[in-house]
Amino acid sequence: MIRNIAISPKSQCLLFHFALALNILGMVLTDMWVPMVVGAVVTTYLSVESLVRIRYVLPMKKELRELRHELEHARKQVRDSYEQQER
Repeated sequence: MIRNIAISPKSQCLLFHFALALNILGMVLTDMWVPMVVGAVVTTYLSVESLVRIRYVLPMKKELRELRHELEHARKQVRDSYEQQER
């Protein structure tokens, strides 16, 4: 799930939700049901995926990064205390 990094995840979410609204509006106003339904299904998937990414994936990545930093710090402390005990 690699996205274009030129646009922020929040902007992507807003863009996909706007596209979904336009697809639904197009379904109501036109007789081109098949292309509009396909477009609505695709934009629904993109909207949900971007919303999940903002709410769950990005905060989880941030938390994992912080935990790795804490783990490295704890390993360094254990290594330093072990070296001091050997002296």
